[in-house]
Amino acid sequence: MLAAIDDSGNGLISEERLSYILSNPKVAAYFQTLDLDVHEGAALFHLLDNGDGEVTLDEFIDGIMRCKGPARAIDQVAMHAEIKNLDTKVTKLFKKLMKVSKAGLFIESS
Repeated sequence: MLAAIDDSGNGLISEERLSYILSNPKVAAYFQTLDLDVHEGAALFHLLDNGDGEVTLDEFIDGIMRCKGPARAIDQVAMHAEIKNLDTKVTKLFKKLMKVSKAGLFIESS
């Protein structure tokens, strides 16, 4: 199964490749036997992606296992992914603000 997903052999899955794979009725049936509803490849890709635009096979397996179960599980994974993305953005913003503050360029308003 994993070899069919990673057709390039580089250990990475693109959004396009994942959507293509999930559009195959046999693959959809296989995931249904695992109690996974993965009808939307793009949404699943963004849930699995850690923000670098690529999904490794390990990220794919880990993410799929977290999505297992009722639809609520997928909602929880989606929320977790959004929180991780938000944390990354807030951390980057904080680091930029600290650099500006240390450079003395930060001006406080009166």
